[in-house]
Amino acid sequence: MKRLLLLVLTMITSMSYANPLAGTYTIKSIRVSDATGYTYVYTTTPVDHKNTSCTETDSFAISRDAKSYDHIYSSLLAAGATGNQVQIWVAYGNGECLNNRQRIALTEIKF
Repeated sequence: MKRLLLLVLTMITSMSYANPLAGTYTIKSIRVSDATGYTYVYTTTPVDHKNTSCTETDSFAISRDAKSYDHIYSSLLAAGATGNQVQIWVAYGNGECLNNRQRIALTEIKF
């Protein structure tokens, strides 16, 4: 049992390191671009710059090719429509930017 608990804690720690929490935000607008294939998420407060390899800090981005795109997009849409805050985690590392913006890896809505 202790080994299982240690394994779970190790996995949680490694996941949080791989995808740092950018912060808790209120969605201002969402722009879907056919030209880039990305969805841009604008917030009411400045974007916290966690992935320093990304140069733009005006918004976050999600690729429509992402495995969890539908889930992430629907959570952001729900948060924006209700005015609830959403926690956003971003992908970390070189090459993890979308059009020089931090790529959203995980979301959690605060109800």
